[in-house]
Amino acid sequence: MSSELDCSISVSNLPAASEKLILPIDEKSSRLAAQACDVIGFENLKATFRFKRWRKHGVMVLCDFSVKVEQECIATLEPVVSRIDASFERQFLPENSSDYKMPEIIDGEMILDPEASDIPDVLEGDAINLWDVLIEEMILVIDPFPRSDNAPSEVNLVEAVHDEPSEPTHKPFSDLKALISEKKSNK
Repeated sequence: MSSELDCSISVSNLPAASEKLILPIDEKSSRLAAQACDVIGFENLKATFRFKRWRKHGVMVLCDFSVKVEQECIATLEPVVSRIDASFERQFLPENSSDYKMPEIIDGEMILDPEASDIPDVLEGDAINLWDVLIEEMILVIDPFPRSDNAPSEVNLVEAVHDEPSEPTHKPFSDLKALISEKKSNK
């Protein structure tokens, strides 16, 4: 993620579970977060974090965030503005924790149960950068293919392609028929 965005929190000195930590967001950090998410810009980005101890040595990060996202329409390249209100929770465990169980690997492939909860993130060191966690989650919920209201529908785009005058197509079987007829007449 962006090395300029840093709001690290020490796992050994977490706020109480009832305390909320509001991520400090200024114009520069909002611009850097938008660049990291590959969008035009963010407006009114707000993120509130809470923390809970999880298992023996881990931590659960809970976050509610809201943002107004400006992106380019995939059809017209006009700006598209959408509003996102979302929440997430992520678990972190030290890699050497007895609670950390790596999924089974068979023939070089990791076997995951789609019904099981997500694998906890590996906690490297004693700190979690809240910006990194927030940006990863925002990337997951931002529409990857935004469309403006006046963008042509997909059906219209397909019809437009088919309505264009086309060049005469080569007909190999008619050529083959002509060759066969020519050979028969030469005999």
